[in-house]
Amino acid sequence: MRRFLIVLLVSATASLSTACMATRKFTRNEVKTSSDTLNTRIDSTKDELNGEIKETRDNVDRVNTRVTGVDGRVTDLDSRTTQGLNTLKGDVQNVDQKAAQAQTSANRVAGDVVVLDQKFQNRNQFTVAGEKAIQFKFNSSKLDNNYKAVLDEIAEMVSRSPDAIIVLEGHTDSVGDQEYNVKLGERRVDSVRRYLAIDKNLPVYRIHEVSFGAAKPVAPNDSKDGREKNRAVTMMVLIPRTSEAAASK
Repeated sequence: MRRFLIVLLVSATASLSTACMATRKFTRNEVKTSSDTLNTRIDSTKDELNGEIKETRDNVDRVNTRVTGVDGRVTDLDSRTTQGLNTLKGDVQNVDQKAAQAQTSANRVAGDVVVLDQKFQNRNQFTVAGEKAIQFKFNSSKLDNNYKAVLDEIAEMVSRSPDAIIVLEGHTDSVGDQEYNVKLGERRVDSVRRYLAIDKNLPVYRIHEVSFGAAKPVAPNDSKDGREKNRAVTMMVLIPRTSEAAASK
């Protein structure tokens, strides 16, 4: 009996040991299986995240490319706009400059007229002893030799009276702007004044001149003949009435 109990105890112990070993082996297998499953899920999730990250980066790159293109177009537009504004500013400044020059010329003509009027504010005491006109070629201030006889006659009129003066008025046709025409008229008057002063020894203080340009036409500018007549210098010899009366005695 005692021997039977010992055998039974040994068998039970062996069975228990075998069961424990089997349980540990099963547990290890379960843990390994769960770990593998978890690792698989982690790897899958990482792959998905990496895919999403790559897609996001690709989208960001595409957006950056579009932004760069837009920036380039905006820069080009800004450049063209700036160029356009600079051109417009230049045109406005050019127009303003021409307007200022035209106003200066107009003021100079008006000033010359005022000065001339002041010099002859007693013009009612003068009489016109002679009046002549000579023409010039288009856009020219060169004195034509054919008119020197006319200038000689004018110089003789002035020389006959010590109080006589001569008034020279420069004219142009209506071609060109007023500023240029005023200067052209001045050059034509200067050609006549130089001839009278240098070639005919007429004192310069007895010569008074003004350029009207196209502002005071001699004839209408609507015909070729009228424009030719306006390319001229008119000359008036003025003698004080007292001198005229004395000469008549």
